[in-house]
Amino acid sequence: MMRTLAEVIMKGRNQAIMVVVIAAMLPLLYWVSAAAVSLITLRRGVSDALKILIWALLPAIAWVLSGDPSAAVVIVSSFVLATVLRTTSSWQQVLIAVVPMGIVVSFLLELGLGSLLDQIVEVARQLVTQRSAANPASALNGFSDENIRNLILGAITAFHVAVVLGCLMLARSWQAGLYNPGGFQQEFHSLRLPLVFAVSLVILLLAGNALLPNSSRWYALLLLPLLVAGIALVHGVVAKRSLGKTWLVALYLSIVFMGPYVVTLLVILALIDALLDLRSRIPAGN
Repeated sequence: MMRTLAEVIMKGRNQAIMVVVIAAMLPLLYWVSAAAVSLITLRRGVSDALKILIWALLPAIAWVLSGDPSAAVVIVSSFVLATVLRTTSSWQQVLIAVVPMGIVVSFLLELGLGSLLDQIVEVARQLVTQRSAANPASALNGFSDENIRNLILGAITAFHVAVVLGCLMLARSWQAGLYNPGGFQQEFHSLRLPLVFAVSLVILLLAGNALLPNSSRWYALLLLPLLVAGIALVHGVVAKRSLGKTWLVALYLSIVFMGPYVVTLLVILALIDALLDLRSRIPAGN
């Protein structure tokens, strides 16, 4: 079904416009519109993609006016990252660009969500207050309203940026499926962060407020490139060792059920891989 959709998008401008407009109009399907814009960017270039982007933004702006900036933010951000990927042909550069782009996205979401964000923060504050009262030893005890707001905004930001990355990966897989079978898989399996960038992220994560104002707002965003690189490493090792998809299923289930522990492990693996290039040291399977 996804391949058929990609074929429709690439068939002509009218078909692409139809897909991006309908997908952006429907609730929770704006990611299809973002992936379509990214595909046009990757295959046909920025100039052609801008003409499609304008059409995709028409319903997205309507969502903004109704108080939901998600569609507009994801569609535009996907176009930006697709432009980076087309220009550099490097997923490493894409992950580097994720951080400054994510900062901009965070402020746009803060502005666009407005009173809805305040309501979410208030509900979270009440939950934290109740939990702290019931359990004085809770790690949440003593959290200020500002910390709660920063954590929630950081989580929302990281979620949107993750969706943007997902849309770009989907677009790249569409492109590979249509014109270069196996190309995206090879790119993803070889994804490895530059050492300086990986170490800088870890330093910022560990240093906290000493180097980064409102650090709790940025934790999830800074973790995201390391997490993606860690997942790519596991995919690459599984493919090189011919271990089968069961290992990948186990990976994603462990992220769901043992989130913080597995995420920490993946971040450490991404850092080690940036330093030692683990894939080159692991022998291929039979």
